[in-house]
Amino acid sequence: MNAFQQRSSWPSSLLTGLLGWIGWIFIGPLIFGIEADFYMQSILAISSAIIQIISLRILFFALRMHRGIAIGIFWGALSALGLYAVASGIYPPLATDRLYWVLIYLYIGAPIGGFLSYFYRDDLKIHASNPENDQHAYGRDAHWLEPFGFGVVAYLIAFHPFGPVQLLINVIITGAVSGIAAAGASHFSPDSWKRSYLLLGILIIVLGTAQGAVTGLLFRNCEPHSITNFIQKGIAGGIITYLITFLRGRQLAFKEENGII
Repeated sequence: MNAFQQRSSWPSSLLTGLLGWIGWIFIGPLIFGIEADFYMQSILAISSAIIQIISLRILFFALRMHRGIAIGIFWGALSALGLYAVASGIYPPLATDRLYWVLIYLYIGAPIGGFLSYFYRDDLKIHASNPENDQHAYGRDAHWLEPFGFGVVAYLIAFHPFGPVQLLINVIITGAVSGIAAAGASHFSPDSWKRSYLLLGILIIVLGTAQGAVTGLLFRNCEPHSITNFIQKGIAGGIITYLITFLRGRQLAFKEENGII
């Protein structure tokens, strides 16, 4: 069995941490409009992800994170604050905009802790449904990594950022995070909605436009005089992301209903 199909596996947990930390430690400064060093962000993201995931996974049952998502969120937030305290002592610029960085660390750490608990509990239900079989079928959940790629492709199409490397990186990261947000909307929306192309079209346009416009604003400091252009590109990226994600969700829902996956 592919370890990445099981969202509560060690490889999946590490990947969840890396995606969350790398994504938001770059997007956070864009949101607040604060200066950040690319290499510092990269080192902080990778080291924080590895330290947090290994610590929480080792202490998972001792911290009672298997008992509820709220408990996972609590320990995720607390561990993120600890990481910030250590990082700001090693890298003083983090203390310059302390409030913003604390909010960024909390926003990254808390959801990751929550996801670790959620993935464990969700996979446990799958295992309990067929305890005699070692080869569990995770259905559409086995495809949980696909939306990251959908978002990246969509935003590269919309932004075609063939200029500064930093812009390219920010577009890729923003697209990946946008993709997972679209995946959440698809995952938690009723499958009955996915059967109607009209309703699906409305959701894609409305959610894609709203989310895309917000992501376009993240690039307001790149070229202030081109902010309208960035918003338009963000909307295009958002709509394409939701289009691919919802159509894929519709396909997987059909396959799951018919026992194909």
